[in-house]
Amino acid sequence: MAPKKQKDASKSRANLADDEALEWLKPRVLIKPDDQDFVPEAELEEEVGRILTTINPQWVPVEVAYHYGQGKFITKPMPIFGKAYPLYVYQGTAIRKDSDEAQAQIAAGYGMVGFDDAGPKRAKVKKTAAEEEEEEEPEAEQPPVEEAKLEEEVAAEEEVPEVVEAPPEPDVQDEQEAVQEEVEEPEPEEKQEAAVEEEVIAVKPRVRKLANQFNFCERAALTYNFPRRSVETQTVPPPRANFGSTALQCIIFDFYQEDYARKMREKEEEKPKRLRKKKEKHAKSAQQIHDEQLAQRIREAWAILERLVNQNIYDDIAQDYRYWDDPSDEFREGMGSLLPLWRVQFEPMRSHAVCDMQWNPHYQDLFAVAYGSLDFTKQQKEGCVCLYSIKNPAFPEYAVITESPIICIDVYKETPYLICVGCYDGNVCVYNAQLTLEASYQYKSDSVRDKHSNIVWEVRWGERLIDGEASFFSVSGDGRVVQWAVMPGELRATTIIELRAPAAPVPGPDGTLIAVNSCGSSICFHPEKADIFLVGTEDGAIHTCSLKYNRSYVRTCQAHHMPVYRINYNYFNNTIYASCSGDWRVKIWEDGREEPLFMFELGSPVGDVKWAPYSSTVFAACTADGKVYVFDLNVNKYRPICVQAVVSKKTKKLTRLDFNPKLPVIVCGDTKGTCHVLKLSPNLRVMVKPPKKALTTDQRTLQIMKLDKLLTLVRDPPFTPGVVDEKFEDD
Repeated sequence: MAPKKQKDASKSRANLADDEALEWLKPRVLIKPDDQDFVPEAELEEEVGRILTTINPQWVPVEVAYHYGQGKFITKPMPIFGKAYPLYVYQGTAIRKDSDEAQAQIAAGYGMVGFDDAGPKRAKVKKTAAEEEEEEEPEAEQPPVEEAKLEEEVAAEEEVPEVVEAPPEPDVQDEQEAVQEEVEEPEPEEKQEAAVEEEVIAVKPRVRKLANQFNFCERAALTYNFPRRSVETQTVPPPRANFGSTALQCIIFDFYQEDYARKMREKEEEKPKRLRKKKEKHAKSAQQIHDEQLAQRIREAWAILERLVNQNIYDDIAQDYRYWDDPSDEFREGMGSLLPLWRVQFEPMRSHAVCDMQWNPHYQDLFAVAYGSLDFTKQQKEGCVCLYSIKNPAFPEYAVITESPIICIDVYKETPYLICVGCYDGNVCVYNAQLTLEASYQYKSDSVRDKHSNIVWEVRWGERLIDGEASFFSVSGDGRVVQWAVMPGELRATTIIELRAPAAPVPGPDGTLIAVNSCGSSICFHPEKADIFLVGTEDGAIHTCSLKYNRSYVRTCQAHHMPVYRINYNYFNNTIYASCSGDWRVKIWEDGREEPLFMFELGSPVGDVKWAPYSSTVFAACTADGKVYVFDLNVNKYRPICVQAVVSKKTKKLTRLDFNPKLPVIVCGDTKGTCHVLKLSPNLRVMVKPPKKALTTDQRTLQIMKLDKLLTLVRDPPFTPGVVDEKFEDD
């Protein structure tokens, strides 16, 4: 049966899978290289001993050191102890038992020491015959004493119960036999005394052997070692988190400022109560309220009186502002002029530049001015926000000195007393002009958490949020567009979009690619679509962005070759906007087109451009050479209709301008802190006459029709695919 079973098993194995499945059944074969040397079995089984020595093969016997006196490297031999340096050397008294010194001490009677003994004792050794003869006489003189000792020893022997004699240790026994061989056999008279001594010695306990047979240490050094104990505690591990941030110089400075303020508060709190500054916080009495109201009324009366005095002083300018019209415009068609009226200046800001200005949307005689510096090599330490009225050009109605220069400003249309500003240090603030007693900001960005890391170039108010809070937007040189929500007591920042440069990513210190941000320089919101806005950058590009889509741009246009300073939408057509740049050019654009409709080169960097609120084809621009250019596209599409030099180009530069929304005047600022109010001549503010068939058409509709007619002349004709001109058709 066995062969049959084996055959069946072989058949069953053959029915299994191919050889790969039976890989585990094959025996393992040791693979040897062809060039391997043959070693006989005898050499393989040979045992090779390894000797451990105290010699360090890596030890350097010679040390090399630098000699500062000789100014070269010198060699000095290493000490005999190698790399070990003895710190303390103590000469011990322990010796080995088999040494000559130990044998001599044992022969002399020392060294037989037990642990129970207080110290070394001399062992009893049998005396020689010569020594006994010398001591024979003294022993004979005192026989009673010796007999008494013997009697005491015998009595002690009788009192001791059965005593078992311990066999001597091998070493002690050998030593005793050696001593006995050296001693001669006693005389018959002395045998009785020796027998008595042997009996006494047998009663006494034998000398114990030392615990340490090598005698490497003294008995006094044998102390108890306490056992080691391991004490373990288990605590909850501390929480961990990954944090990353950018430590810029401004952030480090703000943290230092905050830490310094905190330390000053703690120092103030540590003072005794009698030394602390007393802060009176109590309800105002009726008399105090009456005094404040009276002071306010007196202040208002003085303001009215000051206006009356200034109007009498500048009466001729006030008359020109109200009634003057240049009569020469009747004799020059298509040309106009600007009449200088007031020059407004705040004395503490004579060395500052007018970085931005804007007319108040509610009061037609009031405009706001931001003082800062555009020369970054001579940057000022402080700035100012002022509100001027042309009724009193001698002194501002409202003035606040700020800790940082102000670069941009915007007045809220819904509540004209709220003014948001952007600072040189990256902060944004909101000022309330109604708080005349508290000349300070009402809201300010957090200098540690929420702020820009570069200059804030422009701010613009936006629509209210869903919860009803006011909000404004800011664009900065750090490449971010941020929305600020005016919450009760604070400003909350939300990054809308980060501007990316078209350059390739730059490798960082650790090898990761870092995207390069583009510096924003201007921002402008669509008049009707509140979620659409334009952003100008320092590399000359204009990006169309949306609040609903913040990952990328809606559209990008390379508009200029230098930074875009200002972008402004037309008041009558929301698809037309103008832009100015440091490349000396002003361009008129239409949404959706890559090429500008109009382009004007003014021969100097253009600081600002604004559309006129009364005409759809009139806009003005100011340049760094101190001139104001006024264009009317309906009159001349290639040249300005007015070029007026306002300041001397050798000493001053014009920075910003703005049209009055209701009066035919403009205001422009220069780099010396002066605001110039100019009046437009009749040719610069010509209104459209309605046709005879539509005399009731309003002026806004007429302005829209005028601009549409102009655009049809410069737009490219619509291209229809598949249509070919007849003269280009094949025969």
